Order: sequence, then C-alpha cells, then structure tokens
Amino acid sequence: MIKGIDHIAIAVQSIEKTAKLFDIYFGLTLDHIERIEKQGIRLATIKIGEMNIELIEPLTRESSVARFLMKRGEGIHHIAFRVKKIEKVLTELKSKGVKIVDREPRKGMKGKKIAFLSPGNVAGMLIELCE
Repeated sequence: MIKGIDHIAIAVQSIEKTAKLFDIYFGLTLDHIERIEKQGIRLATIKIGEMNIELIEPLTRESSVARFLMKRGEGIHHIAFRVKKIEKVLTELKSKGVKIVDREPRKGMKGKKIAFLSPGNVAGMLIELCE
C-alpha cells in the first residue's frame, strides 16, 4: 500500500527565510515553488534523495496553514506517503475505519493526486497520500 515517504511538510511564515536557512546550514536549495490558490498556500520543495522537504506558507489568513501557524507556530505540518492507485488505497483505508478528510483525491503540487487522512487516526498526525 505505502511505497515510501514522498515528503515531510513544514508550515512556515516565509518560504524565502526558511529556505535561506536550509541553504546556509545544510547546503540544501529550493527545487520548486508553486502557488495553489484553491488551498490558499505557496509550496516549495527541497529535494533530499528520493524524498522532499516541503515548505508551506499561507497566502491568506483563512487558509488551514495560517490557522495551524496561529495555533502551533512553525513546524512539521504533515507527513506524506507515496502510494499507487490512490482511489483504491482510500477505499481500503475507509473499510478499516480510517477517518478520511478527502473522500476523493484532489490536485496537489505538480498536478499530483493527493488526499488527506484525519489527524485523529495516528498520534494526532495529519497524513497525506500522494500518487
């Protein structure tokens, strides 16, 4: 079902400020930046081997990331697992009683199919599935 970790997302106030620190401290540079208006966020990725660190910045005060930052401050927002046939995975998880945020996959960065699982499932952690 799970093929690997796709990315670990970090909610930040400023992609540029955080990316500069990743570059200065670790020599890691931004790979991609994208706006996802529908979700009210900007995303940036830093490639590390087979996975990414994803920096997510709110575009509006109403976005879920803005609410996360107000409540918890900057930090890990979610972990994303790479899957094949996301619709099949969602059906299987629903049958096991897993609480699903996105009943149907939606478009994420670079047009990937994504879906979120409720933080109430595992250790209060928001989990994303990426195809």
